[in-house]
Amino acid sequence: MKKTNIFLLGALVMVAVVVAVEFAVYMSGVVPYRKCSEVYKQYSKVEGVRATYVKDYRVNDTLTVGVTLLEATDSAGWAYLMESFHISEEMIKESEVNPLANIWVSQSLKGSPETRYIPSDSISPADSDIEIVAKAMKERQICIFHTRGAGEREAIQNYHWDVTTKKRKH
Repeated sequence: MKKTNIFLLGALVMVAVVVAVEFAVYMSGVVPYRKCSEVYKQYSKVEGVRATYVKDYRVNDTLTVGVTLLEATDSAGWAYLMESFHISEEMIKESEVNPLANIWVSQSLKGSPETRYIPSDSISPADSDIEIVAKAMKERQICIFHTRGAGEREAIQNYHWDVTTKKRKH
C-alpha cells in the first residue's frame, strides 16, 4: 500500500472513532459541562462531594426539571455541606429520632441554594427565581430542584410528600 493510502485509512479510522464516541456520549444522556447548572459547576470541584446534574428529572407525568444532586463521599465532604447549607447538629439528631425529619425542604433564590429564602414584604423576587432545596440527613445528600415557577415548586413538594408517605407505609 502507498503511504498516502495508509495515512488516509488511519485518518478515516480516527474520524470514525471520534464520531462514535461523540454519538455514544450524546445518546447516553450525558449533559455537556457548559449546559450543567451553576451549582453543579461550583460543587463539582469540591473534594469529598460528588456533584451530579440531571437535565430532565421526571417529577410526574407532565413535569421534568433540572436537578443538581450533591452527595458527601466522606466525612469531610459532609462537614463541608453541613457548613455551607447550614445543617445543624440538632437537625441531624432530629432526623435520627424521627424518620419523618430525615428530609428538610426549603426554598432558596437561584444562584444561592445555601441560603434559605423566606418570603417577606421587603424582598419580592420573580417567581421564576425561587428553587426547592431538599436536604437528606441520613443519605448525606442535598438536592436542588431548578424550578421555573410556583406550579413546579408545588408539584415537587407534592412529589416529596408522596414519596415520604409511601416509605412510611412499608
